[in-house]
Amino acid sequence: MGEETRQKRILRIEGACFSGALDLRRVRLEHLQLELVNCTFEGAILLTGAFIESLDLTGSTMRALHADRLHVRDDLVLRGTRIGDTTGTPAVVVDPVSDGDRAIASRRVAEESTTAPLRLIAARIGGGIVLEGATLGGPGPWALFAPRAVVGDSLKASGLVALGALHLRDARITHSVLLDHATVGGVEATSMQCEGGFYGDWGFTSSGPVRLRGANIGLVVTFHDALLVGPAGTAVLSRLRTPRLRMDLREAPTGEVLLRDARIGSYVDSPGSWPRAGGLDVEGLTYERLGSTEPVGVTERLAWLARDVSASASSFEQLALSYQRAGHERSARRVRRAREQRLSRQERFGGRLWGALQDVLFGYGYAPGRALLWLMLLVGAGSAWFATHRPAPANGSQRRAWDPVLFTLDLIVPFANLGHRTAWDPTGMDKSVAVILIAAGWLLATAVVAGAHRALSRT
Repeated sequence: MGEETRQKRILRIEGACFSGALDLRRVRLEHLQLELVNCTFEGAILLTGAFIESLDLTGSTMRALHADRLHVRDDLVLRGTRIGDTTGTPAVVVDPVSDGDRAIASRRVAEESTTAPLRLIAARIGGGIVLEGATLGGPGPWALFAPRAVVGDSLKASGLVALGALHLRDARITHSVLLDHATVGGVEATSMQCEGGFYGDWGFTSSGPVRLRGANIGLVVTFHDALLVGPAGTAVLSRLRTPRLRMDLREAPTGEVLLRDARIGSYVDSPGSWPRAGGLDVEGLTYERLGSTEPVGVTERLAWLARDVSASASSFEQLALSYQRAGHERSARRVRRAREQRLSRQERFGGRLWGALQDVLFGYGYAPGRALLWLMLLVGAGSAWFATHRPAPANGSQRRAWDPVLFTLDLIVPFANLGHRTAWDPTGMDKSVAVILIAAGWLLATAVVAGAHRALSRT
């Protein structure tokens, strides 16, 4: 190691102006640390297929940096660098394509014909890529185009200003992607592998879609105090895999939040960052724990889930399970009742009517106390009536002592026979009241059985 360190040489040029293109394609600068600091390049720097020990372009300005298949053993430092036309209008990636499952997919890009001020297609960076405070211009939708890039450390881009989007599809980053305070036209990181975290925090602003579709992030994905603004501020996190996702944006996104089929350990958000009605997709989303940076009760959380207008029973069950794991059984029952209400509204008129009755009488099996209350009300009302309207004994023979409570209870409970219903023979209005109590008892019993069966079968 000591011998290798002694062999390293540093070539440092500071404040120089280069006319034309600097063509270093396929050169091998082993053991040479190249530092071109605060330089001005009137043309592009061409590093396609080159091998360099390390490259530092801090504070320099250039028309473009084309470095496909570049191999840097240490760091690629572009701190404060200005690349491309930084005076143009920001470009936004607005090419969403439905994959047939409501999720937004992006078309694969023809790599060789794609223009971008910073190109790092399949580059291999042994250390990190440092873009802190850099400015990437246009023209075109991409500011950084680095599909399949391999980075041994982190992509550090705090304070980056990119007039286009960052293309990191299929990239492999050993540590983290740091985009704090960055302003970009979008992020395309479909299928990206990152062992650390993806940090879009503290004023991170994207005017285009942030796509982590199918990405695998080993530690955390966080958008704390971030902004997803117009015209296409959408978070496409379908099939994302990460232990923790934090979505407490500074304000509600202008676009959608798509979490279809994502697998998340802990999901944390805030009510102020929830998307508009119809802008949420949580179909197939699974999470172990659901939290918020502000107090959020089950009523508010159901309002969040209602923003997915296509939410199925499985989405409600996932929410109920999270409450159940946290020991909040009452909230879990409330969610499951809301699930049945949603399913009932999708039925035809008869199904909706029967569902409404079950909800009122028994809460679809998740409000058992309500059935007892209805029973008590029916027994109380019937007893009060028959206390002043004693029917005549059946067959003219009084075999039992008159008890209005037991007589009413015998009428209401269809599966019990206390011997009072057959011992007395109500007539006229008394008979009408008795028929109403019998019908109410059967209706209550049927609703209880149906609701209990539904609750047991779904849980």
